[in-house]
Amino acid sequence: MRIRMNSGREDRLARLQEATGEKTKAGAIDVAVKHYLTDLQAKRDVAPELDDELVDRLSTPWLPIKRDTTVGRTS
Repeated sequence: MRIRMNSGREDRLARLQEATGEKTKAGAIDVAVKHYLTDLQAKRDVAPELDDELVDRLSTPWLPIKRDTTVGRTS
């Protein structure tokens, strides 16, 4: 597949690679496509049970992030 590149598309792909941790454009696109399709399927699965406004709010343009959190007691 060939993708016609321009400066905006090049910038978005570079940011996508950084956000996904992928070393290649193809890998970053693959991660983004999987995320989009998973999100779309989740919306379809819950749509019959929820109103349309709430379903629209479940969709996100952002990739998931991972974060470590430590909880401790204070004296």
